[in-house]
Amino acid sequence: MKPSVAVIGTGPSGLTVTKSLVEHGLEPVVYDSAPAIGGMWGAPGRGAWASGARTNLSCYCCAFSDFPWPQGTDIFPMRSSVIGYLNDYAQAFALHRYLRICTTVELVEPAGEHRWNVTTCCDGVRETRCFDHVVVATGVFSRPFVPEFEGLEAFRGEVFHAADCYGEDVIRKNFSGKRVFIMGAAFSGTEIAGQLLGVAQSVTVGLRHPMWFLPRWIQPWSGAPRYPSDLVFYNRDPENPMFASPRAYLLQVGGDPGKISPELAFDDIATAPLTVVTSDDFLQHVGAGRVRVKRSKAFAFDEKGVLYADGSREDIDAVVMCTGYVSRLPFLRQDVLDTLAFDAFDQLQPVLLHKQVFHPRLPGLAFVGYYRGPYFPIMELHGRWVARVAAGELPLPSVDEMNVGVEAERRIRNRRPRPQFPHGDFVRLADGLAREVGAFPDCDVAESLIDRIKFGPVVSSQFRLCGPHAKPELATRILLATPAPLLDGKK
Repeated sequence: MKPSVAVIGTGPSGLTVTKSLVEHGLEPVVYDSAPAIGGMWGAPGRGAWASGARTNLSCYCCAFSDFPWPQGTDIFPMRSSVIGYLNDYAQAFALHRYLRICTTVELVEPAGEHRWNVTTCCDGVRETRCFDHVVVATGVFSRPFVPEFEGLEAFRGEVFHAADCYGEDVIRKNFSGKRVFIMGAAFSGTEIAGQLLGVAQSVTVGLRHPMWFLPRWIQPWSGAPRYPSDLVFYNRDPENPMFASPRAYLLQVGGDPGKISPELAFDDIATAPLTVVTSDDFLQHVGAGRVRVKRSKAFAFDEKGVLYADGSREDIDAVVMCTGYVSRLPFLRQDVLDTLAFDAFDQLQPVLLHKQVFHPRLPGLAFVGYYRGPYFPIMELHGRWVARVAAGELPLPSVDEMNVGVEAERRIRNRRPRPQFPHGDFVRLADGLAREVGAFPDCDVAESLIDRIKFGPVVSSQFRLCGPHAKPELATRILLATPAPLLDGKK
């Protein structure tokens, strides 16, 4: 009898693990409380803050290994295009027949060795089924987060979250003619600041720490044409300047933000934090005076405005909290959450798992894409690994190995200062997972691909060249159609 598998979530993680399970001959049951697939890319308030937002990754990197974007796609697709891509992916691999939409998972609990009971509710009807495997693919961006700020409860203006700024009509309705303060200068904060121009009376962005602001298109070397930044940064070149001398390279490709405004200046570039924000026009808006920035060690509020640590203040009418999201796993019992060391408010490491997938004390429970920074290639490799284990093709890692992996994640959680992402070296993370799956591209490949594997951008199709369910011809076509900036520079 085939092992039974439940998957929770139909965002990119849930869809790609479902596709992998089906590839391995399994028939998963896939639950999602939402009325449509998409996860954070779906309806307003589910994570991707604005309908007009573009991806930070190019379509070359924001794609699964055997399903390229159609020709003519914007290099940095809009959110609506991502939803279309995911629907096309589900259609192409006939995933809809496994999906149970509008079905809330209320409880997942152990039911004996390597078995899990899953209780669901749909249209008021509850059902409990027992599965050999349960895959959590709900993502870490579950609920908008607003930290505590002194005096915020006394503020007489309106308080919003980035998740509330999901369309032009909403922005005009909520912010027309108002003095708006944006708390946070990361991805959503910088983008929303640009969206408010021409609508709000004034826009101020507050930040605690300086950071690098890079456009989506950069020149990898002086005089070079512009390429998508991810194609420049993510490669196996041992001399990759993003690892050899990251601050010098960020200064070269992005410039010194302190020259735009002293509020954005690093105390010392040589020791500057490596927080990078993707924004095409934020620095231009600041430099032109269209957006004001204020750096402060702390922020507080009174009835009429925002207070800064230097004693100054500013009258405002509305606040937009671009302060991220926290995780929710409401269907897991407290003892399971304790085993996972779950911390809903830890935006870096909400759970501690071996390679973000397995826990030694919870056999049969696996996670896919449940970490901060879930790139499409990583989600897919997670899903392929889980599928091979569920199908009995690969054993679980040993308990000792998983314990070591959990402790490695704990060290990341405890690192101070905290990194922007727990696994900033995307290439090493992907390659390690690919070796677990058996899909690392160390097989014989066409001569035209050897340099692309060594020096070209690491995209998911590299992991379809060999291994289980390899599609070398398709992968080769995709790789040869992907720009390779470093190779161009070596010609």
